[in-house]
Amino acid sequence: MKITAQWIAEQCGVSRGTVDRVVNGRPNVAPAVRERVQKVIREYGYTTPAQRHALRAEGDCRIGVLLPCLDTLLIRKMREGLRLAVRQCGAADVNLWVEELKSRSHRSYFEAIGRMEEKGVGGLIVAAPDTVAMAEEIDRLAGHGVPVVACCADVRRSGRLCYVGADMEKSGRVAAGLIAPFVAGGTVLALSDQREFAGREARMRGFLERMRELADGRFHVELVESEGAYDRSCEGLLQRHPHVRAIYMPSELAGICLEDPAYLRRAGTIRTVCHGMTAAVQQYLERGRLDFAIDQNPLLQAARAVEILVRALRTGESPRQTEEYMDIRIITRELL
Repeated sequence: MKITAQWIAEQCGVSRGTVDRVVNGRPNVAPAVRERVQKVIREYGYTTPAQRHALRAEGDCRIGVLLPCLDTLLIRKMREGLRLAVRQCGAADVNLWVEELKSRSHRSYFEAIGRMEEKGVGGLIVAAPDTVAMAEEIDRLAGHGVPVVACCADVRRSGRLCYVGADMEKSGRVAAGLIAPFVAGGTVLALSDQREFAGREARMRGFLERMRELADGRFHVELVESEGAYDRSCEGLLQRHPHVRAIYMPSELAGICLEDPAYLRRAGTIRTVCHGMTAAVQQYLERGRLDFAIDQNPLLQAARAVEILVRALRTGESPRQTEEYMDIRIITRELL
């Protein structure tokens, strides 16, 4: 729930103008009404945009961080990055309010953003789906003087201050380069889901583009679409495609493919690559069922997002670049 001057007015049974007069210490408000409004303001911690700006000017950097409903290993790495950034920036005047979301729904994000506004945060770091609704919410925050840094996942058509993360299209091209040498005369399965996060679509675009450049008639790439979890669309997939030489997973790990008896019988002949370093990915790498994982280093991305936002809040200046790409890491079993 977002606490606004209008909401305070409704709770107290007064006009918005009365709340403004109380907040700004102006006259022409009955003592009993003033006390009632002040009580609600204290109880819910309401601050005006001007008050939040004053706090930032005094050097109190209050930053909200919304961590997505994703793998626990990824979240742990992001938290490590946040702690690293606070130590580097100076813990005395940088306060992080971190919340892990329980779902990826818009409602979950918007309610969490409301709670951050109630705390009076001066800026926000989010890893959010690339949707019109999310872009509009980021635009609303920017309009109220609350800059937003997109971390790990971009919201491209929004007024966000900056995106910190991997170059997703390049990441997909890297995946193509890893498996292309092993697939001559066969089929490559590229597994696609809803792609609610911008990076998934960009990875797939980069992968398909680079595979077309490398193919020269030597292999075929088939796109396998799914509206949700991979499991339904991937069940029995290898039986339907006996000439598969590689499987590409641009988002969530398709464990059902890596557990398929048809895959296990052909162990070592089918190359597999996915993105992200989750607990499940680590297990499959250790067991030799996954060849490559392309990681975007969430620890460094989270740390850099804090650094950028702290600088913006302290100086009022926007970063020179609206996209800051971090290094891509390729992980194999031997590198664990």
